[in-house]
Amino acid sequence: MNAFDATYQRLQTIRTRMPEFPLELMRLLRMTYHIQKGMKDLTNAALRKYDLVDANYMVLAVLYGTEGESSNACTLGTACHEKPANLTRVCNDLEERGLIQRGTRPGDRRSVMISLTEQGRALIEKVLPDVYEKTVLVYDGFAPEELQQLEQMFTRQLRNLNKIT
Repeated sequence: MNAFDATYQRLQTIRTRMPEFPLELMRLLRMTYHIQKGMKDLTNAALRKYDLVDANYMVLAVLYGTEGESSNACTLGTACHEKPANLTRVCNDLEERGLIQRGTRPGDRRSVMISLTEQGRALIEKVLPDVYEKTVLVYDGFAPEELQQLEQMFTRQLRNLNKIT
């Protein structure tokens, strides 16, 4: 029995009690959740030795991937999928550690800019390989065409989700 069998059994029980329950779609939804949770656990395990968690890593990675390694708080929060209060907490921690710095945008003192420091850049450059090496293992055995197809399906699913929300 694998880790998902018990979940699948529960979904089947719901279907028995509620015939209109969309079993196949709900099974896909739960699989997506299990995959996302498993990936987050793998990422956090890789991050632990750097005294980081997923939210800290996302801020550093997003800044590293942003032109100029700098972003305003609103854009950064959206890119990291973090609410303002949590982004503030994460940024406070990263700033205390010297990994990011806050400043104002030239010409607009109300806009807070968050930038990667040299220390933050050095850390994310060490961390990224540990994270992507785990990701590569999760996709072991997938042909390039399968990965492309999976990306296309996820893109459609995200587009549908964006229509709803």
